Amino acid sequence: AMSRAAMMRSLARWATAGTVGIPPRAAARRVSAFGGAWRVRPGAGTTSVQSDPSRRRVCPAASHRGVSHRASSFVAASSAGASPGSKGVYDDPRTYELAFGFREFDKEAAFLASLSKRLGTGRDPASLLELGAGPAWHSTAVASLCPGAVAVAVDNSPAMLERARERVTECALNERVAVVDGDMTKLDAKKCVERAFEMAPRESKQAVARGFDVACVLLGTAAHLVHTEDAIACLRAIHDALAPGGVAVLELEHPYDLFEGQLMDAQGDAWDREDASSGVKVLVEWGREGDAFDVQTHVVERTVGFNVLDLATNEPANGYEAVEQVVRCRVFTAPEVDALARLAGMRVCATFGDMDERVPLDSEEAHNMLVVLKKDHQ
Repeated sequence: AMSRAAMMRSLARWATAGTVGIPPRAAARRVSAFGGAWRVRPGAGTTSVQSDPSRRRVCPAASHRGVSHRASSFVAASSAGASPGSKGVYDDPRTYELAFGFREFDKEAAFLASLSKRLGTGRDPASLLELGAGPAWHSTAVASLCPGAVAVAVDNSPAMLERARERVTECALNERVAVVDGDMTKLDAKKCVERAFEMAPRESKQAVARGFDVACVLLGTAAHLVHTEDAIACLRAIHDALAPGGVAVLELEHPYDLFEGQLMDAQGDAWDREDASSGVKVLVEWGREGDAFDVQTHVVERTVGFNVLDLATNEPANGYEAVEQVVRCRVFTAPEVDALARLAGMRVCATFGDMDERVPLDSEEAHNMLVVLKKDHQ
């Protein structure tokens, strides 16, 4: 694990990076999620560390019960790139949920259901496939929102699989949400459909047997598909798992940073998020000067640091380990996604700048790229 000296160096970098006060509607746009680059919506009075906030796009404010955000940024990462013997960001569900659990998953579930009705099979989803599910936030949210809906949440992190199963039990959804150990590049689509069919109520079994109404790869998880062959394999598996007319929803980094030059500048961000109920706050360092970006492959390697402090003492909190790792993620453009979808037998039917149908991709309030793929009726 990271030594105390290394932890304090990381905290020092965070504290001396030049904190900039950001008005709620002038906050930074994007940093990474699940190893992609991402921004989340900050709460009022948020503060972000960044080298040139004037170059960033606007994003709307948001809030969360009992949580204080001092961030405009959002990152999640797999354990790839962690130091030997240390935990990766994705290996510690408590810290992960502390950092990223403020999103409004009930509203995001409603967004997915709306896409299914408006662009997909024409009904509320009877079944959902969530890849890179982490704590199964969206699987449990959709199952809670849509009576009788079933969901299959797929992940390959043992720690996250355990936490996802705990969440399913906490939500009393064991009969309708299955947590499955699997790799999204080697997905057995048939088995996922069969698992959903087993859980489906009698009145929806026929619909569920045809495939999933909605598949999703959210929170930037698709950024881990750094090799084109892996991206194609994942999308082909999604195609095979979807029902005719079903839709797949990908949440990706907005390409603005790619074209505007932020990635080439290797600029970093830092933010914190407080959880008064737990008495702690997490400090997140996302990127450092000198982090590598490959202009040919669009793969960026960012240094990510997580430190959890006790709110009362501002010292490292007991029971939490500091994390520092390099996260490899690919920045996709919209035409790339379109080409990959076509190779997998799907087509792009809509894009958005947020998990909100009112925010177009080119909006000043867009802080990510949502791409909706459709499997046409056969």
